[in-house]
Amino acid sequence: MRVIFFFIILYSTPLFASQNKIIRCVTTHYPPFTIYDTNTETFTGLDIEYLRFIEHNLELNIELVHLPWARVQKEMKKDNFDCYFSLGNNPERAKYLDFTTVPLHITKFGLFTINDQNVINNNLSQAAISMLRGVDLPVEIAKKYAIDSNNIMRSLSSEDTFKLLKKGRVQYAITNYQAGLWYTQPFKNITSIELNEFQLPVYIAFKFGVIDTHKVDQQIKAFQAKRLNKNDD
Repeated sequence: MRVIFFFIILYSTPLFASQNKIIRCVTTHYPPFTIYDTNTETFTGLDIEYLRFIEHNLELNIELVHLPWARVQKEMKKDNFDCYFSLGNNPERAKYLDFTTVPLHITKFGLFTINDQNVINNNLSQAAISMLRGVDLPVEIAKKYAIDSNNIMRSLSSEDTFKLLKKGRVQYAITNYQAGLWYTQPFKNITSIELNEFQLPVYIAFKFGVIDTHKVDQQIKAFQAKRLNKNDD
């Protein structure tokens, strides 16, 4: 009997600890999917709904952490945080992170300019373009619009991407289309197009060993089914 009791203590304690461990999940201000209010230090948006759904159903304790995008890129390689979300999967990131296989959503890039300064055409070979640092320009888009990578000015945040456009330091901005529409709401005479040549799925990614990502995939599917049924009502 003492052996059985010791077995239970030995093997049940880590399970209990893992269920109550705080999982620190990092994101950045990524509207409209993740909106961070600096005044109240609170999050809203579709991706936050995903996280809360997963937290509840898997009985997790998730702490949301807001970091600037430049810091997020550096932290991925370290062990200071447990998960990252709204993140594209690529071979470099997969060295450090265990990605879910079901995307939170699939995004497209958008091209933005100011009406009275430029027109959108298929030859941007001479144009100065702002893009977020750490986000690769898809080959398909670069090829169609004849974009020269030497003419791309990298910004530290999506907000800065559009500040460069507003100040006239660049002629165009390329970013996630939905995010771009959100950032350009205060702008006058903005012209934009959705670039259909490339789609970017974004995921939740954990540090290896934090959680069984297959269980997270199941919850993402359940959340998507729930939203679909709600929309059909």
